[in-house]
Amino acid sequence: MSKPILRVVNGQSERKLTDLADDDLMLLAKAGKQAAFETLVRRHQRLVLGLACRYFGNPNSGRDVTQDVFLALWAERDRYRARGRFRSYLISITFHRCHYISRQAKSHGRKMNNLQRDIQTQACDDERSFDILVEAERAGLVRQKLTQLPEKMRNVLILRFTHEMTLDQIAELTGMPLGTVKSHVFRGLKRLNRLLAKES
Repeated sequence: MSKPILRVVNGQSERKLTDLADDDLMLLAKAGKQAAFETLVRRHQRLVLGLACRYFGNPNSGRDVTQDVFLALWAERDRYRARGRFRSYLISITFHRCHYISRQAKSHGRKMNNLQRDIQTQACDDERSFDILVEAERAGLVRQKLTQLPEKMRNVLILRFTHEMTLDQIAELTGMPLGTVKSHVFRGLKRLNRLLAKES
């Protein structure tokens, strides 16, 4: 299969896209030339994938980041300024994306741990349930069981533990009396605990 070529404006010569510099390819990509962008992807995808895989130590996360980086690069191509530093620019995007995903994962992990800790606190009088709760990683199962709660109860728990809102803030946002919010939190945690115990 022949490589894509670019016909020079004056029509007097032809150049392969693979022969063009990164900045030239980005200028073509900004003009909507998808073949030029695909050439950039093929040229640099191993670099991005290698950086992301080393950052996370996980090939699956590395592939996800690589896809995100090039999607972002295409979406933001109009903002790129040709200064002969495309490789540095791409590396910067990659690390920023890695840092962002890492922060999101840590934040989500802290929130789920807080939720589990409150579940355990509410259920401390039930030794069997407590033993179940501390046996294994619970985050995925907790998220799944949250979907089985009544809507208002589920929404209150999500606001409390995912968005880390205070009970007063939840009451103000939802228009519920503070006592109702407290009740939803207490009963929601108890019901969630029963669902998790039943699963085990």
